[in-house]
Amino acid sequence: MNQPAGRRDYQQQSRSTELFIYLSENIVQVGILLVIVACGAIAYVVLDMSEKVKPRAVEKPKWTNNNWLDMRYGDADCAKNAQCRQLKRIYAEGGASQEAVRKNLLEADRSVTFEQLQENAPQYEGIPWAFEGKIHDIIGEEKRGIGDYILAEIRLGDDPGKLLAVRGDFRTDFRENDPVYVVGYLTGTSRPRLGASALKYSGKVVGFSARAFLRPSEAREILSGAR
Repeated sequence: MNQPAGRRDYQQQSRSTELFIYLSENIVQVGILLVIVACGAIAYVVLDMSEKVKPRAVEKPKWTNNNWLDMRYGDADCAKNAQCRQLKRIYAEGGASQEAVRKNLLEADRSVTFEQLQENAPQYEGIPWAFEGKIHDIIGEEKRGIGDYILAEIRLGDDPGKLLAVRGDFRTDFRENDPVYVVGYLTGTSRPRLGASALKYSGKVVGFSARAFLRPSEAREILSGAR
């Protein structure tokens, strides 16, 4: 059965009165509760805004071999070292690119002999040169860290008494005892032999800055004009 309208109004007024009395009696606790809720809401808004405006972490660029080369060849000490001067020249001319290798190989001065280099190496610094030989020792790609040179000692032809100390800034998969055709520039430097080889062989180890290591067949194709 439906209650009379007057009865419903009385009940609603009664509930409102009870709520008002409760709030009046507990005004301190209610105030604290409201402050806590307000502070929580403000903190949430501030945190949300800070997350939105927080700058993203910028990844540091990876250090590449080109970074090392730029730093090495831009250093003032490079100009004081003959081998570094020639490697810097190679780098500036296109490194081991196909066209740069071809140009260097075709311009190689084949009138310069190993004996001339042994006698007066400084006279020939910067002259383009190329030679065929066999790798006696090498620190190749598998032992070469980023920014490191390739270091090799290479016999000229089949004569173990004719040895060149070679540096290069390029990737290679050549190994010891591999036949190789080397192209680059003479550094105008030489050094005495070390160890037992100094007693067995006369002469010095001639310095060379390499642009690239080629297979002998590749070099012959370029020289013959086949490519």
